[in-house]
Amino acid sequence: MCGIAGIAGIGVDREAGLRSVRRMIDTIPHRGPDGEAFASAPGAVLGFCRLAIVEPREPARVLRSEDGSVRAVVNGEIYDAEEGRRRLRARGHRFATGVDTEVVPHLWEEHGPDLPRYLDGMFALAVHDARRELLFLARDRAGEKPLFFTLSGGRLLFASELRALLAVPGIDRSLDPVALRRFLLHGFFPAPYTPLASIRKLPPGHRLLWDGHRLRIEPWWDLAGFFGKAGAPAPRTLDEAARRVDGALGEAVRRRKRSDVPVGVFLSGGIDSGAVLAHLADQEGPGIPAFTLGHEDRGFDESMLAARTARHFRADLHVLRLGRDGLEEGLRTVLAEFDEPLADASIVPTRMLAGFARQRVKVVLSGEGSDELFGGYPTYPGHLLAERFLRLPGPVRRAVLGMLRRMTPVTMGNVGLDYLLERFVSGLAGDPVERHHRWFGVLAPGRIDGLLAPRVRERLAGDDPFGSARALERGRALPDLLARLLYQDFRLYLGEGLLTKVDRATMLASLEARAPFLDHRLAELVAGLPSRWKVRFPGTKVVLRRAVAHRLPAEVLRRRKRGFNIPFSRWLLEGLGERLRERFEPGRVRARGLLDPGAVHRLLEEHLARRADHRKPLFALLVLDAWCDRVYGEGVGVPLADPAGVPVTGEAPRDGEGELVAGEGAG
Repeated sequence: MCGIAGIAGIGVDREAGLRSVRRMIDTIPHRGPDGEAFASAPGAVLGFCRLAIVEPREPARVLRSEDGSVRAVVNGEIYDAEEGRRRLRARGHRFATGVDTEVVPHLWEEHGPDLPRYLDGMFALAVHDARRELLFLARDRAGEKPLFFTLSGGRLLFASELRALLAVPGIDRSLDPVALRRFLLHGFFPAPYTPLASIRKLPPGHRLLWDGHRLRIEPWWDLAGFFGKAGAPAPRTLDEAARRVDGALGEAVRRRKRSDVPVGVFLSGGIDSGAVLAHLADQEGPGIPAFTLGHEDRGFDESMLAARTARHFRADLHVLRLGRDGLEEGLRTVLAEFDEPLADASIVPTRMLAGFARQRVKVVLSGEGSDELFGGYPTYPGHLLAERFLRLPGPVRRAVLGMLRRMTPVTMGNVGLDYLLERFVSGLAGDPVERHHRWFGVLAPGRIDGLLAPRVRERLAGDDPFGSARALERGRALPDLLARLLYQDFRLYLGEGLLTKVDRATMLASLEARAPFLDHRLAELVAGLPSRWKVRFPGTKVVLRRAVAHRLPAEVLRRRKRGFNIPFSRWLLEGLGERLRERFEPGRVRARGLLDPGAVHRLLEEHLARRADHRKPLFALLVLDAWCDRVYGEGVGVPLADPAGVPVTGEAPRDGEGELVAGEGAG
């Protein structure tokens, strides 16, 4: 696991390029505290900082082919590196180290732009081919590792984090109003968007080619192509499918435990991390380090059930117990450290747990990806309920909702009935895709537009707030509604939200997180299974529960999904709300120029008066404003870009595809 950065373009000066790349690497030492390396070639400079996991005694180095014409830097882990080495040696390739990522420049020589197809792992990588005068970038299938880029003055700059690109003088910091609206809808910035119009994210499963004149972005892998295609031979029964899922998960764990440093597990009280621990314990025996959180607020406490799971597998459980003071310190840490706004309050406990685990291990396995593959969220059966509810006559629907609202007090708890009811009602308008993202999202589009300052709204004419979601529907033949929703969540909520959270939280602690459920063989198998084997109203994760039923304690299989979180709703009522009143004082909001002061005031006061639970939008506004403080200065006005002049290369019929000519790009 590492941080990478670089610059490429015709006429790139070696010394100036080295200075720029050093600046970028210097901003991300947490991603690679075990050494750094730089290399230059005509027209390109590459930089790298290393978190040593495989062959930890090897010094940091930029990877290269035998003759030095191909150089590469990689952030991530290649799980099938040994198998790849054997194949490459048989083709005459020679290796200088035992590092897993050294296969990359050699695979480029063999396969060119198709090289990602020959990698089993999580990665963001850059290859410079001096003979072809070509820079190649690629991200892993699910988007576990990030990669940002910008075109500026005929040069392409890339880095593992947004902050690294901002370290280079001359990068335009104008905020993208379309991206801002996407953030307030989804709670994250869907690729290719970032907060800044001049900087874009390479989407998961995509590659980029840059020859100094033209930039081409295209997909190299897409889960959509596997839905409804269970492979040969397809499982004939649910039991057969469960056995294959269990076997594929075990193999995924086996690959991801490969390490020359200690490995542990993030353990909640749920089925996903429990299944990962079950397979790891089966392969390694007792004593596996496991890490969980304990809350003084029982509604947010996972530790009791995590302890039950740990005892079952004789794991070595370590519990980080958090009270109000500790969590508030964690919130301050996240607001000061985080590289980009993310409206997910669980980033706070995740960051704290990562720092806690790093005291004992350097790698953890986690359960990300299971819900989006197997249908684990209550929204999936919720869609079935919504379809039935919408068939009722209008007066009956209104009467039922009125009665439920009167009977359901605002609790400010962790996923209480009031919160679920508000989410359900907010999503009844619109088609299923719109409904789904209203349920998952931060704010409804109408409320977003009322919250934005007039100068932001006037730049959004003609923009569809659900444009990033609808782009995923175009050109893809998905067999049914559940497949559509699972694909949406795999690409958006998982790829842009959860994996961003886990990557940033763990890497800020110099800890590597690996997700066995995101093994592409397992993901492709599960995508191909019938939807009825994933969700049956009101049940979720049908095939996964059957697959691991013989491995997990019964209470783990039965429990309602919660996950790590913080009591942010109640904090607002118990003192934090007053601090937000100061932060969002009307004069300060007006000076920033992004939001309407009156709308922000009403949102906060509704929450403080217990008329509504606005935890998600208020957290979103807090992290956005804290990020603006770091990028622009405290309370300073934010420059806006004109969307008409910003090429997105991301909401074309196949999102992420597109071509830019040098000089037309951002910056």
